[in-house]
Amino acid sequence: MDLQSLEIGRIGGSGTSKPVGLRATALRRLRRDPVAVAAASVLALLVLAAIIGAPIAAYLTGHSPNAQYPLALSNDGLPIGIMQRTFFANGVVHNPHGSLFILGADALGRDELVRVLYGARISLLVASAATCLALIIGVTLGLLAGYLEGPTDAIVNRLTETAMAFPSLLLAVALAVVVGPGLLNIVVIIALFTWFYPARIVRSTAVATKRLTFVTAARSIGARPRRILLVHLLPQVWAPLLVYATSIIGYNILFAAGLAYLGVGVPQPTATWGQMLSTAVTSGMYQIDLSVALVPGLAILLTMLAFNLLGDSIRDALDPKAGRR
Repeated sequence: MDLQSLEIGRIGGSGTSKPVGLRATALRRLRRDPVAVAAASVLALLVLAAIIGAPIAAYLTGHSPNAQYPLALSNDGLPIGIMQRTFFANGVVHNPHGSLFILGADALGRDELVRVLYGARISLLVASAATCLALIIGVTLGLLAGYLEGPTDAIVNRLTETAMAFPSLLLAVALAVVVGPGLLNIVVIIALFTWFYPARIVRSTAVATKRLTFVTAARSIGARPRRILLVHLLPQVWAPLLVYATSIIGYNILFAAGLAYLGVGVPQPTATWGQMLSTAVTSGMYQIDLSVALVPGLAILLTMLAFNLLGDSIRDALDPKAGRR
């Protein structure tokens, strides 16, 4: 059992030794991995920016994320750019004492910086909630299929193969059109098209684990199936699920952004990164001011990259065959 095995580590220069679990080994490897540290730092800063930075930015600038400021648009309808102040009432000359827009404004005169920070809240919330829901569905079905096998296993496998056969984005768009936009609807839709990955992971791990000695011993002393599933099998799948969850959150952020870009995501005026990209493209404003599309696009790219790199580092750290660092 790789998750219950112990490795012997030396302490200092003495001849004593103590057992070190795989979790402690993985944490030590992660702390020594500069890529993991950098990715985790970026994600921590992103979460802090979304939770704390967004209201601070709104307070310091005096701009709410959904408020439209007419003086941020020129008389020909073009928004002000990066580090520019609002216009006078004539819409031609900038007011040196006017309100400052650090990242400029969008086509409706809304503050880009404030909307990007508040958009991080929604994007991370949707992706995290969808990932949790997909894990709940996938882990439940995977454990039942792996432990019970037989007809239950066959049904779950057919459901998994059927779900994987459909083009997820196209079907998600169609489903979103039918059920309508909304935060909860988008979370459920994304989860419905990602649950089969953890189900396959858990099913294969449960099939291999239930034949091990400690599960057989638990069954022989009268342990009920529910206890075997929750106490003996479930803890054995946390490592691959952790890698999956870390990587899939980045994918779900892109999934949610794609739905918003196609107009079926979280409805206006709630700020999301995908919606900001969609507004910049549909209005044609990106051709005049590239920053209105570049800022949310870079936010999506940086977040996805950080999650993927952290997931790869966690996978390597949890690999019992990997060399000690």
